[in-house]
This record gives sequence, structure tokens and C-alpha cells, in this order.
Amino acid sequence: MKFNNEELVQLALECGANRAAIIDVSKIVFSNELRHMCKLNACGKYGTNWMCPPGVGTLDELKARINCYNHGLVFQTVQQLEDSFDFEGMMIAKENIEVVLKNILKKIKDELPFEDLFPLGAGACSICKECTYVKGEKCRFPEKAFPSVEACGIDVKALVTSCGIPYYNGKDTVSYVGMILFKE
Repeated sequence: MKFNNEELVQLALECGANRAAIIDVSKIVFSNELRHMCKLNACGKYGTNWMCPPGVGTLDELKARINCYNHGLVFQTVQQLEDSFDFEGMMIAKENIEVVLKNILKKIKDELPFEDLFPLGAGACSICKECTYVKGEKCRFPEKAFPSVEACGIDVKALVTSCGIPYYNGKDTVSYVGMILFKE
């Protein structure tokens, strides 16, 4: 299926993204160090969530899955914070990118004939208050849950800069990045 880059970028912007671009999957940079950072568990989600390591799969498994796609719609949201310690603002921004991702997915599914999409968000999946991973049970919502760009070992800074999207958006801002992979 042929697609129109500008149409997809415009769709993302209309859904609330501040910036968007198309990337060829072959240009995605993976980082073993990112997965190592996950294992250090700074965010507290390692081993507690199906969409975070190790539950989301190995880096090799994720690379293989991602490399089945041709292109990705990369998008970024930027939120102004009161100051660099505005944790509440950061959480609002995290919720915002989740809404933007869901809106983009819905519009793509409603308006474009893509058959196979792989959405990647920002941060841990938060659909359930407590993920079934910790109980050793299957995910309750596998069709709605998606891993983060970072959980897949993708270097976010390299990703956005290769698309012409700035990584840093100014003092007292937080930027989140998502991506929807698709086949042509």
C-alpha cells in the first residue's frame, strides 16, 4: 500500500502531537544500554508490567518484530512545566501523549487502509491499576496495551533527531515521544 507522508504527519498534528515525521525503520537505532537502564529499575516498573522489560520480550525479539515494518510515524508532545520539579505536570504530559497516541491510532484505523500497526508509547503501560504480570497471568488487554519506545530499546534521542524533531524543547518542558509502525 502506498501512503502519503504528509497526510500521516498532518493526521498526527491534528490529533494533538506538537511535531511528527515519518522514519524508515532501517534507520532506527537500538541500544543495549537502554535495556540495561530498565534493568536498574529507576522507574520501579521492571518486572512488574507486561509492556516493560523483561515481560515485553528480549531486545532481539523486539528488534525482529520492529524490523517486520517498513516505516514509523514518529510524534512528540511537549508540555510546559512550572519548573523542573513539576512532577504533576510531567504526569499530565504522560497522560496527554497516551491520549494523542490513541487518537492517532483511531484516525488511522478509521481513515486509512493499514492492516498491521505496532504502536509504541512513552513509559509503562497504565491501563490496569495493577498489571497481571506480577501474578503470572496473561495481559487483560493485549489489544490495547503497547510498550514504550524505550522498552523496545530504541534510542529516542537518535530517533527524533534523525527525523528533524528536537530532543530538547527548552527550559521547564517535558517532551514525550511515541511511534506507530506500519507496513507499506
